[in-house]
Amino acid sequence: MAQYPVVDETVTPYDTLRPDNGPNGKRFFNSFVGWHFAIPTETNDAATVQPFSSSGVRVGWMWKHRVSNFFSVGYLLDFDTYNYSYAQNDTKTFPDSLKHKSQSISVMTLGTGLYFRFNFDTKRGNYIGHYLDAGGYADWNFNRTLATKDEIDFNQIERNRISRLHYVEKYQYGLYAAIGINKFTIFGRYRMSDIIKQPFHSAELPRLTVGIGLCLF
Repeated sequence: MAQYPVVDETVTPYDTLRPDNGPNGKRFFNSFVGWHFAIPTETNDAATVQPFSSSGVRVGWMWKHRVSNFFSVGYLLDFDTYNYSYAQNDTKTFPDSLKHKSQSISVMTLGTGLYFRFNFDTKRGNYIGHYLDAGGYADWNFNRTLATKDEIDFNQIERNRISRLHYVEKYQYGLYAAIGINKFTIFGRYRMSDIIKQPFHSAELPRLTVGIGLCLF
């Protein structure tokens, strides 16, 4: 049997292959979950929001199209909850001037967004890798509720809820960014639109939220 010498042979490592589908494929789909909290960036004595008590959850789906090893573009659909808890002090005038045991405004949203992804490890295989996302979002605030809790006579607890708040906007939009390491992300959203209507603009809710997320696939 004749044998021929091998002059040159290039072997592509398995972990650098890039299929059409998958985390580093041309197309990729995944779901995600996250938890976020509000960060007040302005002092507002008339309606002080407590940062560590004001939080929410995030669930959604992302679609990504890889343009190059460094750059991808995608869009998302998500469901978010926001719960803004108000400090009960003598300077509070919004949503009312009464002191309650607890008081909060809750907002539930359905939204969509467009993002651009920049990957830092361009020679990775079929992995998500290390990346930066930057984009924008628009939400429909389909649930807008004020909840109060009070202690009344005989150590009883009274709870009240008011839905479809007239002073909370039905829509919002803003900027979105995330830093990711494979399945884990640290993300932030900055709302550019006002969410509290006139004449209560001085009681605007915190615009910045920061959270952690997990990609599921």
